[in-house]
Amino acid sequence: MSTKIESHKILSTSILNLRASCVSFSLDEFLLHTVETLMELERDEYLTSLKSSGFNDKANGFYNRNFKSLLQSHLRINIPRTRKGEFNPATIELIKANSNQVQELVLSLYKKGMTSRDISDLLEEIFCEKISKSTISNLAKSFHEVREAWNNSSLEEEYLAVFCDAIYITVRRGDSYAKEAVYISYGVRTDYKRELLILESCPHESASVWGEYLANLKNRGVKKIGLFIADGLVGFEDQVMTIFPGANLQKCVVHKMRNITKHARKQDRKQMNEDLKHVFDNFESTSTKENAYQKVEIFCQNWQRKYPRIKQYFRSDDFDYYLTYIKYDHKIRRCIYTTNSIESLNAKIKKATRNKLSFEKTNYLLDYLFVVINEYQNNNWMVFPVSIFKCCKLK
Repeated sequence: MSTKIESHKILSTSILNLRASCVSFSLDEFLLHTVETLMELERDEYLTSLKSSGFNDKANGFYNRNFKSLLQSHLRINIPRTRKGEFNPATIELIKANSNQVQELVLSLYKKGMTSRDISDLLEEIFCEKISKSTISNLAKSFHEVREAWNNSSLEEEYLAVFCDAIYITVRRGDSYAKEAVYISYGVRTDYKRELLILESCPHESASVWGEYLANLKNRGVKKIGLFIADGLVGFEDQVMTIFPGANLQKCVVHKMRNITKHARKQDRKQMNEDLKHVFDNFESTSTKENAYQKVEIFCQNWQRKYPRIKQYFRSDDFDYYLTYIKYDHKIRRCIYTTNSIESLNAKIKKATRNKLSFEKTNYLLDYLFVVINEYQNNNWMVFPVSIFKCCKLK
């Protein structure tokens, strides 16, 4: 309470001094003189307090400092000082806090998907001051340090399941812009919380590049992965079995169905899709891989007359990876037979990048995506464990 009374006393005295010494002020001048007067009164109170406690110090003039309003040099303030240099005006901390709040606002709007131009225009509209796009971009560079720290951090030793996918986003390389593959992977931990594992970029998606990123997981401490869920990328299984030989692989059933129906005539696609749903409907506790292959035979018999080469899509050396989910408890099968889980994350990424037509550098893209995903992870993946993965064990 005494602090509040003293603050009120300082403020009252300040206003009286201003009225006595000034006839007319612009708003900027009024604010400037108010701040400077407050700090002088603060120094007086500070020196008086020191003296009453048996310590001595003296006023020692002023020093100039530029402060920023909306991150632009705006206020040049005379700050009072003492000989020992131990006096720090509380008013300065308020000004610093205001500047930090503006920075937080800028970064928050940037994370929400607003472009640098939109943020600049919005702040000018609200605060009547311009903040440059380059300033916003420089602030966003702070994301890079956070991502680099994560990239070098240790991971869990074991993950029950790891979802992998690539999404294409426009980025600049050299003098041209083009869509590039962003490699994204997250894992389900043994406490059933989900965690981002891979966030990298390369011009194209390939199994060999995935192999490099999977190998890096081992370098970060991962020793065991129970199950990989990925699309039908050719050669991905070889990388998985080489780097994590004890893991299982489930290739996405939805990708497989699309790959088959896209080669059918338009008028046949709807019925073929329904028949394929029946082939992959193996979610009952009594469902077996043998039953699934029997349904494949029936499907091929029904469509072979129209499409003589239909059987090529069910080669046993590859197709078996699309039925891995049947090895697991029937309660978990719907969660692992497709990459739908990571597709929902991709949808969030697409929404966040929709207004940002392209990124000037690959690092800018990855830094931005990391912040978006990390925020989603902290608010969702780490808050809501997927307890159904208690059943993610081989039968």
